[in-house]
Amino acid sequence: MNLKSTLIALGLLVSISSKAQDKTGFVYASMEASHARELKQAHPDQIDILLTNSNLSSVYIHPEVAHELHQKILSHGPGYLQHASLADANKLIQRAVVASRQVLDYTITEQEYVNQILNDVNENNIEEQILELENYGTRFHTRAEANVAAQDLKNRWEALIAQSGRQDDVSVRIVDHVNTPMKSVVLTINGNELASEYVIIGGHLDSTVSGSNKAVAPGADDNASGIATITEAARVLLNNNFKPKRTVEIMAYAAEEIGLVGSNEIATAYANEGKNVIGYVQFDMTAYKGSTEDVYLATDYFIDNTLNLFLIELMEEYNSTGNHQFTYGTTRCNYGCSDHYSWAMNSYPAAFPFEASFNESNYLIHTPNDTYTNLGETPSHSAKFTKLAIEFLVEAAKRTEILGTGNVNQEKTKFYVDQKSVGFEVPSNHTIKSATVINVAGQKVATKISLNNNDKINLNQLPIGAYILLLETTSGEKITHKFILK
Repeated sequence: MNLKSTLIALGLLVSISSKAQDKTGFVYASMEASHARELKQAHPDQIDILLTNSNLSSVYIHPEVAHELHQKILSHGPGYLQHASLADANKLIQRAVVASRQVLDYTITEQEYVNQILNDVNENNIEEQILELENYGTRFHTRAEANVAAQDLKNRWEALIAQSGRQDDVSVRIVDHVNTPMKSVVLTINGNELASEYVIIGGHLDSTVSGSNKAVAPGADDNASGIATITEAARVLLNNNFKPKRTVEIMAYAAEEIGLVGSNEIATAYANEGKNVIGYVQFDMTAYKGSTEDVYLATDYFIDNTLNLFLIELMEEYNSTGNHQFTYGTTRCNYGCSDHYSWAMNSYPAAFPFEASFNESNYLIHTPNDTYTNLGETPSHSAKFTKLAIEFLVEAAKRTEILGTGNVNQEKTKFYVDQKSVGFEVPSNHTIKSATVINVAGQKVATKISLNNNDKINLNQLPIGAYILLLETTSGEKITHKFILK
C-alpha cells in the first residue's frame, strides 16, 4: 500500500471511530442495572454502563434510547434519574436507600374542617386547566411553550393568592435549573408554628412524545391532569383560609420526562440545606380510570410505608362512604417512574397515588393523542385525587386553629400491641361493630366482628411490619390506629 492509500485508509478509520464515539445529546443517569443491560444489548452504541452497584447502574445514555423504557420495560415515567455529572450519578447508586421510617406520627384530627372544605372541590376548574395546558400544543422542556406554561401557572397561582387576600403568608417562586432551560414553579404557605417542617405535594409540568419531533405533545393526562389536581387543591385551601402549623409547598416541576430533572435538583437542594420534609406526595396522571379501583398507591421498595399507611388511613376516614367516596388499591411503578423518586433518594418519606394499576394506565401518554377528548372529557377521576391531596395537606400540616377531635373521642381510646396481638379500649358510649387490620399494601389481612369495647385481635399469622387497625362503630364512626408488629 502506497503512502497516499495508507493516509486515505487511516482517515477513513478516524472518521468511523469519530462517528462511533459521537455522544452528542448524551446525559449521565442512574437506572436499574437490569434495564441498563437490556438497553445496552439493544443499542450498544447509545448507552455506556459506567458503574454497577447491587441493582443500580450509572450510565451515559441518549435520552431517546432511554425512552424505550416506556415501551418495553416500564409503563410510566422516564425510568432513570438524570445527573449533572458522573460523580453525582455514582454517588447516588452507591448510597443505600434509607429504610422506611418507623415513626407513626401522622394523625387524623381535622375531620370537621376537612369534610367541610371537600365540598368546595370544583371539577370544572380541573377541566378548564387541563384544557389550558393541552392547548399550548407542547410543554417539552426545551420548547419555548414550556416556560410560557410555567409563567402562566405562576400567574394563576398568584391570582389565587390575591383572591384569598393571603399575600402576607403565601407566595409563589420560579426555580431555575442546571440541566434544563425550563423553570419549576413552587407555591409556599408559611407555617405558623412549625415553619421549619415541610409538607409537600407536586407534579410535573412538562410533556413529551417519542421521536425527534416534540412540537405536538399535548400531555393532557401526563401531566396536565396532575397540575390541575394540585392547583384545585391549592384553590380550595386558600379559599377556606387554611393556615397550617407546618409549611406547605405545592410544586410544578420542569423536565420530569427526561430524568426527573426539576424535582431531583429541588429535592437535592433541600437535603443539602437540611430541610425537614415530613412527607411528600406525587400527583402524576390522575384523569384516566383504567382499573377497577380509583386510586392506586405505588408500593415500590423506595416508597415510605408509614406515609402509604397514612394515605390509606385518610381514604378510610374520608372516602369510604358518603359524597366523597372512592376506592383504592396498590401497584408498582419501578425505578425513577416519577418525581417522588427524587425525594425518596434524598431520604425523605415519599408516596405516589396513581390513576390506575400501572399495566392498565393510559396507553396514549407520550403520543399526540394524549388529549382531554381521549380521556372521556370528564374531570371526576382527577377530583378524587384533589380530595386526597387536601386531606393529606391538612392532616399532615395541621391547622393553627384549635384542632378537632373527630366523632369519637380519640384521646379516650387506648391501643396496645402485646406480642402478636393488637388490643384496644373504647369508651362505653360507643359500640364496636368490627375491627380490621390493614397492611401497607392496602390489604385487609385480619377482621373480627362481635367485639367488646375492651378487646384484641390475634395476629399470629402476620409478618412483622407496619399496619393500621380500623375500628368501626355501629353508628358508622371510625377510629384508626397505626402500629408496628415486631
